[in-house]
Amino acid sequence: MNENTNLCKLQCNSSADSGCLGNVTELRTPPLKVIDSIDKATGEISFSSGETQSEKILDARKIRYDLQSISSNVLYGYHVKGAPVNSKGYEVHHRTCTCHVHRLDNKVSVLKSSNHNKTFFGGLMTCGNARTCPVCAAPINERKANEMRTAFNQREALGLKVSMLTFTAPHSAHDSIEDLTIKISNSLSAFWRGAPAKRFKEKYGIVGHIRSFEVRYGSNGWHPHFHILIFSKSELPVTRKDNYSVMDKELQDDSWQWILSRWQSMCVKSGLNLPNEYGMDIQNADHAGAYITKFGSDGDILETANGKKITWDMADEMTKGNAKVGAKGSLSPWDILAQVRDGVTKEDKDKAKLLFLSYARAMVGVSLVKWSRGLRSLFSLDEKEATDEEILSQQEDKADVLCFITAREWKYIHFNKLRPLILQLAESGGRLAVARFLHAKTSTGDFDVYYSEFIQRENDHSEKDK
Repeated sequence: MNENTNLCKLQCNSSADSGCLGNVTELRTPPLKVIDSIDKATGEISFSSGETQSEKILDARKIRYDLQSISSNVLYGYHVKGAPVNSKGYEVHHRTCTCHVHRLDNKVSVLKSSNHNKTFFGGLMTCGNARTCPVCAAPINERKANEMRTAFNQREALGLKVSMLTFTAPHSAHDSIEDLTIKISNSLSAFWRGAPAKRFKEKYGIVGHIRSFEVRYGSNGWHPHFHILIFSKSELPVTRKDNYSVMDKELQDDSWQWILSRWQSMCVKSGLNLPNEYGMDIQNADHAGAYITKFGSDGDILETANGKKITWDMADEMTKGNAKVGAKGSLSPWDILAQVRDGVTKEDKDKAKLLFLSYARAMVGVSLVKWSRGLRSLFSLDEKEATDEEILSQQEDKADVLCFITAREWKYIHFNKLRPLILQLAESGGRLAVARFLHAKTSTGDFDVYYSEFIQRENDHSEKDK
């Protein structure tokens, strides 16, 4: 099979409109035909017949870009009374609508991280919104996960224990996500204030915590909740369970009962209904470590606290979360986006659109991950947390330029849904592989002449920056 035939087949597979997440019974499409190796001297492509790490990464990227496109389309309806107009007379839509699509210059760069083998695009508008953009969420969550792992891995050397505390509150299908988000956030803030909270911290030697805010949607409506990693000199009392069910409140540790009682009190004061014993859960370091690995990046092999090596990438995060639909009916924001496309009826799709819009409006300014004051410096991290926009900027600053893509080529790439493929080509075969693909698809004439011009783009860009 010659190179052009391979490229054509690869393009057909990568631009197919079949569902990435599928429906309840078919969660993932058949794997894309994946590049196994590229001869860096000639650009010759060979294909893998079995599932590889490269396949998982390409699949994860395809899911991300696919869901981002859906998010972009849905968020054109973000402004209820119509999009505002800027001084030039143009409508200003939600930033995710133009993220990783619109160019900032006449060329798009393909960048390669100096810390690992992964590539990404530069010279594009980015929204930096991990709440509504799956593409931006990937590097943002990876950075935050690495920081959490840094703290988790240093805890023993500092003589600290770590526990995972989960707080939830009762809700119904009639509760709005905006109202629930505000009230449960107020409840958590109140939990850590005052003399009782100070005594609680002193009792266990709590030096700080990292809280993660998550939102899901199910048969009882929106379900916002907190996962909190608590670093302390003494481990918190774990929730006693019998066959995975929480045992009666009276059978729990006295301190456990106090923590629940305080959480209940704060919820009621904030206007929420009284949580029962299922409104709080405390787990040990093993569970905390497993939770942290959930934030892993594409294809990374991670080690849990008990030494088990696992991989949990964005594809797993999305598809495994989606797999819960059949059992519990609980949807993550990304699952809701998948429902927009994969809903059986127009009514199903329209409902999913409204749900995601409600979620996006309610989450404005909400931090998904937040460290308590002073904890970061304890683990030799910058005391000031980088914003999501700063994380993306720092990622680009530390990367090397592999090649540049013209506006015409970028239009072809975006229109044919080839962004994940271009990144994989760059990782597997460098700029030569990217050039061979683009020449076969967007250009005519001799490849050597094209490649000379392709290389010259980098020189022209360097001269422009001087």
